[in-house]
Amino acid sequence: MSKKWKLIENISNNASQFAQELAISPLLAHLICNRGITDVTAAKDFLLPTLEQLHDPFFFKDMKRAVERLKQAIDKQETVLIYGDYDVDGITSISLMIRVLSKHLPGKLIYYTPKRLEEGYGLHLSSLDKALSKGVTLIITVDCGISAIEEALFLKSKGIDLIITDHHEPKDSLPEAFALIDPKIADSGYPFPQLAGVGVTFKLLQGLAAELPEITERLLANLDLVAFGTVADIVPLLEENRVLVKYGLEKIQKTNNVGLQALIQGAALQEREITSGHIGYLLAPRVNAAGRMANPCLGVKLFLTNDPIQAMDLAKELEKENQKRQEIESQVLQEAKKQIEADPVFENEHAFVLAGEHWHLGVIGIVASKLVEIYNKPVILIGLDGEEGRGSGRSIQGFNLFNALEHCEQHMIKFGGHEFAAGLSIKRENIPAFREAFLKEAKTNLPSEALIPSIQIEGLIELNGITLDLVRELGKLAPCGSSNPTPVLGCKSLDLVGYKSVGENGKHLKLKVSDHHVVCEGIGFNMGFIQPELATTSEVDVAFSLEENNWNGNIQVQLNLKDVVVRGSN
Repeated sequence: MSKKWKLIENISNNASQFAQELAISPLLAHLICNRGITDVTAAKDFLLPTLEQLHDPFFFKDMKRAVERLKQAIDKQETVLIYGDYDVDGITSISLMIRVLSKHLPGKLIYYTPKRLEEGYGLHLSSLDKALSKGVTLIITVDCGISAIEEALFLKSKGIDLIITDHHEPKDSLPEAFALIDPKIADSGYPFPQLAGVGVTFKLLQGLAAELPEITERLLANLDLVAFGTVADIVPLLEENRVLVKYGLEKIQKTNNVGLQALIQGAALQEREITSGHIGYLLAPRVNAAGRMANPCLGVKLFLTNDPIQAMDLAKELEKENQKRQEIESQVLQEAKKQIEADPVFENEHAFVLAGEHWHLGVIGIVASKLVEIYNKPVILIGLDGEEGRGSGRSIQGFNLFNALEHCEQHMIKFGGHEFAAGLSIKRENIPAFREAFLKEAKTNLPSEALIPSIQIEGLIELNGITLDLVRELGKLAPCGSSNPTPVLGCKSLDLVGYKSVGENGKHLKLKVSDHHVVCEGIGFNMGFIQPELATTSEVDVAFSLEENNWNGNIQVQLNLKDVVVRGSN
């Protein structure tokens, strides 16, 4: 069970200065340094994010051009198509655009999301052709489009203006669009490259608000959708993303979006303070299920409806699709694991490339993520159907998946993505050559030690130093997520006071540990299987995050266990 503990060393020597000047504990100051923050002003901004910290949208070199064209469409009441991706980021981006602009373009806004299974990611000529038949004169992409070379040329030949807003990695050639707004374009002019697609959509509307100040209130009122999409897309929750998510979470607590209200109620969270964790693990998967299993428009309809009854019906439909997704996901996961376990060659590979007949394209990305968690190796899963397959990849720290795929480009029909996640399509006959090339990339660029499962420990502390005050102070790190994780701490050489398995089939573990001064309780989810190991020892090291446990009004510190290392024996 135990993993290699990697103690994060401070990348700067400013912790003591932060603690003194910001009146915070040495531990919190240490954790802020761990997030790459190197000066007091940046540390203060991190602890106290404000909307004033948002960058000027006109840093994007094409923003002025995009805003002027959108303003022209409003003035002339043109028909505008919002074309978005089918995941949560795309769904929230479409919803944000329509909720903010609908009063200015009444009856003139239409939207489209491609169906994952029939069409796949990105712009499609057939869908664009249909849009033109409806009199569309301006198309705005959200969370997609940066690779749409052919589609942009088609629209240009038809005299249709295309504004691309995206956050994915561009390839060597860029589309010939009216305006390109993507912070990952090398000369975009924007200082923060890590926005989610919905964040880039927000910047376009923020730019428009400079021309139409009356939309500002509606834009800020819909920060709940910006936070939802940003968290769901697992972008770094630092700098501008941190501001958007912090203020968006505040909006979610008292949201006027009846669809979001229904979603929260369906997840039985209406009495809870919604956190980034609730979005990532409970709410976003329900919305994502629409794009994975059925029609992504269900998610857009949910976020746009003003009818509470319709909202509840849509939320229930999404929950059913999510349950179906979980069942299919489990089946594909078992089939993929069987392939790995049946061939001893896999054990020595630095990555996995697996293919299966009719693996559901809506779940292979999630299954790839689960396999990465289990084996700590980059994974690409390919669902085969006829002579072609479509795949989804996930990676680990230290291996840039997008760069690796670029070196295997000759074997694929197309691909796209970023450092940790990517999608591709490929001819069945090319899979062996692709597998060989990709595994060579992994072996060349991933040292063997990077494949050892590890856990990042942000600090070793004494058990008697853990108090409710400390837990609440560390809460200032929220909202937590990618690049700003809930800190994992460690305590060594603790007495094991007691333990027991809890939950269905004893799948979880509860234990008590002591340092001779205090006793703390811990809960280890899905860690019940280590109970036999604990029977051999009286002393353990534990890695954990800290949380409050409120049971019948009795509030205590609880260790949320991440790893338990047995020391010595009875």
